[in-house]
Amino acid sequence: MSQPLNLTDQYLTELSLKGIRETLGLRIKEALDTDLDYEGFMNLILFDEIQHRKNLRRQRLLKAAGFRSQASLEGINYSKVRNFDKRTIQELATMRFIDDGINVLIFGATGVGKTYLATAIGNHVCRNNRSVLFLKMNLLLEKIALARAEGTYLNFLKRIHSADLLIVDDFGIKALTEQQFQDYYDVLDERENGKSTIVTTQLPSENWNEVIQDPLVCEAISDRLTARALKILVKGPSKRGDAAKGLTDQSEHEN
Repeated sequence: MSQPLNLTDQYLTELSLKGIRETLGLRIKEALDTDLDYEGFMNLILFDEIQHRKNLRRQRLLKAAGFRSQASLEGINYSKVRNFDKRTIQELATMRFIDDGINVLIFGATGVGKTYLATAIGNHVCRNNRSVLFLKMNLLLEKIALARAEGTYLNFLKRIHSADLLIVDDFGIKALTEQQFQDYYDVLDERENGKSTIVTTQLPSENWNEVIQDPLVCEAISDRLTARALKILVKGPSKRGDAAKGLTDQSEHEN
């Protein structure tokens, strides 16, 4: 520990050990104050580096996910009017549904908190070092059309498949064209083998034929989403108006 700090700083920079570099001065002082042995000191600075790298990965995952708002499982309001079952949310927090390839379908009218719940789950997954991709349904379709035009469609599907969790928000807002529902089928088919998808929608699954007018494709999409799925119905009045007035809990606005 007697090595000149400026030379140590140079070595740490060259080795990209930023976590150790940021806390080294503090750790040296702690070691001197507590008469810490060399192994204990080494454990402390290596722990700092590990935590730094974990934090960087979480930040990258959160940025790559594309969330449109802030949400957390801790921020969920379990009032009876919303119909959130705490045991169900706690089970989702274990992330076993991802390990088991279970989908999550979140139903409910506009403004009751569907998007908040989906985002909160996705945020929790990212913070536990797993990858998430969050896309509004219309943006998903736009990205697919653009990828096809640019000749990167297969690469885009690979990106969809690689995410530990895909969140498709606001499915069923409007009827899909033949190309769009075929694209949606391709996305879900790409994730069928053991990959979890969360879908938020106002439409009960039995009414999906209203937006997917080909009965065979509609059945295929429904089967891929509902065969192994947890269904959550969110109830209550829309909180959008109250949110605009600043009168609502953050956890109760959004879709």
